[in-house]
Amino acid sequence: MAQSILLWIGVVAVFFIALLLIGVLLRVSRVLRALEEALVAATEEMRETLPEVREGLGNVNDIAAGVNVALKVTGSGAQRFGGDAQLTLRRLRWGLLAAVYGVRVGAGSLASAYTELEEHEEGEAAGGE
Repeated sequence: MAQSILLWIGVVAVFFIALLLIGVLLRVSRVLRALEEALVAATEEMRETLPEVREGLGNVNDIAAGVNVALKVTGSGAQRFGGDAQLTLRRLRWGLLAAVYGVRVGAGSLASAYTELEEHEEGEAAGGE
């Protein structure tokens, strides 16, 4: 009789465990169904947005190509400007050196003329007395 009770307790325990496993499996089944629906929805959305993304990437490629062309044009222009600027600065330097030389010569000429004028005035003043 004790064996019979233990047998019934074992059967009830196995039955209870089986019910728990069925509940767990049903819950896992619902989670998997929800996950499948989410994945299907995400796949559909990706298929719908993929052409838009490709178009956007095409626009980005076009913009990048335009920027590259602009940079090349700007670079060659800057190179030309750099050469022209160097020539212009060289000419400006020579012009400034010429101007400084002209100021020196003019100042020397003015100083010598002033000195001659003073000497002439002193000579007239000495000769007039």
